[in-house]
Amino acid sequence: MAKENNQRFDQRCATLLSKGRDLSEDFGAHVAVVAFSPSGEPHAYGRPTVDSVLRAYLPGSAAAPPSASPSPGRPLAETVGEAAARVAGMRRQVEDTEALVASEYARLAAAARKIRAAQASAEKRNWWEVDVDALGQEELPMFIKALEMLRAEVQGRVDAMASARQPLPPWKE
Repeated sequence: MAKENNQRFDQRCATLLSKGRDLSEDFGAHVAVVAFSPSGEPHAYGRPTVDSVLRAYLPGSAAAPPSASPSPGRPLAETVGEAAARVAGMRRQVEDTEALVASEYARLAAAARKIRAAQASAEKRNWWEVDVDALGQEELPMFIKALEMLRAEVQGRVDAMASARQPLPPWKE
């Protein structure tokens, strides 16, 4: 009977948590769903987090985070507006980071094109044979990093080959 109850609880809990997730995703609602199994195991879903929702809506019943310290005239609980501002700030940071990554990829792609062009004009078979005088100052750091990565990969393969050829220990009868 207990096993059957646990299975029913797990099914219903999964449905409950799914409904909470649907509410938060469909409507941008702040949601905290906490359920305890018959054995006392907690199951939770929260957006932005269970803690932030509980602190915002039930400030007297939720403990403040360990790093929080009260300031004069300011409660320990994070308000919905503060949580939304914090999340918006994190989204801006993600967008800024994505923009930096995209610009770095574009810079590396441009340098790679210039290296390939120098390779073709010098009629070299391999990119690492390019005359560095044909490259500009912007391409040299990427070229050096690529050479270092190539060197490390070759060294790794040499080491693997050397370790595979180790002699067998002498035969003892």
